[in-house]
Amino acid sequence: MATQQSGMRPYAPVNGTGGPSRKKKKKKNRTLFFSMVTLGALGIALVIFQFVFNKQAETVSMDITPISTSSTYINTGDGLLYQTDGQIHFYHLTDSKKNYTYGMGASNIRMSGSESMTVVFNEAQLQVVGEKTPLKFTGNVEEVECGTGHLAVMQKAEDGTESVLIITRSGEQIDALAFADQCIVDFGFYKTENEMLWIETLNVSTGTPMTTISTYDLRKKEVTGLIHVQNQLVNDVFITPNSMFVVCTNQIIRYIHAGNKEIYRTMIYGYEALDFSFASGTPTFLLTTRGGDFHAVRILTLAEDAEPSPVETTLQLPTEGVSAFIMGSKLAVASREQLFTYTIKGKLSSTATFEQPIDAAIKLTDSKLLLSSNGMYYLANAN
Repeated sequence: MATQQSGMRPYAPVNGTGGPSRKKKKKKNRTLFFSMVTLGALGIALVIFQFVFNKQAETVSMDITPISTSSTYINTGDGLLYQTDGQIHFYHLTDSKKNYTYGMGASNIRMSGSESMTVVFNEAQLQVVGEKTPLKFTGNVEEVECGTGHLAVMQKAEDGTESVLIITRSGEQIDALAFADQCIVDFGFYKTENEMLWIETLNVSTGTPMTTISTYDLRKKEVTGLIHVQNQLVNDVFITPNSMFVVCTNQIIRYIHAGNKEIYRTMIYGYEALDFSFASGTPTFLLTTRGGDFHAVRILTLAEDAEPSPVETTLQLPTEGVSAFIMGSKLAVASREQLFTYTIKGKLSSTATFEQPIDAAIKLTDSKLLLSSNGMYYLANAN
């Protein structure tokens, strides 16, 4: 408005001359200025368009593995163990020079492994890959978990009682943990100051189910603590360097490793955990409505402090989504044809198209996905 009023008044000449020509020069400068602004705006718009277009046109590379979807496989953390015709194969996620094949010549074998050890076993014996002598057992071998220098063997005796045998890589048994009147639900290794073993058992002989999580120090060769959870079932156990998060039917309970001391509980009634990640340095849970349609998810971060200080985001996923995972500080949602990436706050940050449609997606690490398509498995980066 001020510019228009100024242009309507007679221009006052300087020293009595030059009025009209100076007014024309000012109009020229103003036209040039607006032209430069317009061109600048168009340039910025073009850059934004190209950025958005390139984001939309991104493609997820799919590297084929030698593993067919009919094969049994196990994720060891750094690679995949799979078997074909009685042979065990290891496929490293990033270094093909570490791939190997181990021949057993038997069709009824099972396998287990970690980044440090691979085991093949059946009901009667067990072989650590790289060791000469197989280990034989009197009872049935039900399950095996591998740690760094030890393995844990779940054994069922003839009378039906279950125990967990703790054995060194070379085959020396250092302990046998029996759990009278309890069913062994799950067990695994983790690392604090020492290598540790946790065993989850369930007592169903009481009026209400009670879950006990026992922790065993492999250096001290002793049980260091017991965690008891009553009046609700335990669904998952997630472990960080500082905490053990026990996800139950109604609550997430945080324990610290020192003395297995309970620190806090936070309610998740009506939800179940789909995934967990600590890659960002913050415990992050992906929850969905129990028995729901999976399309509505809840991202929950908790503090490793005296109080949970929960931060929550509820997100409606694309209806074509087939699976979702917390990948570090991001949420990855895979549909049959596309991979959607969201921030932890629920903002869509990128969309990429798979090189070919997929049937399923499985999280291997916080950066790698295993995709099934046309009867084969493929590796893909999720970031």
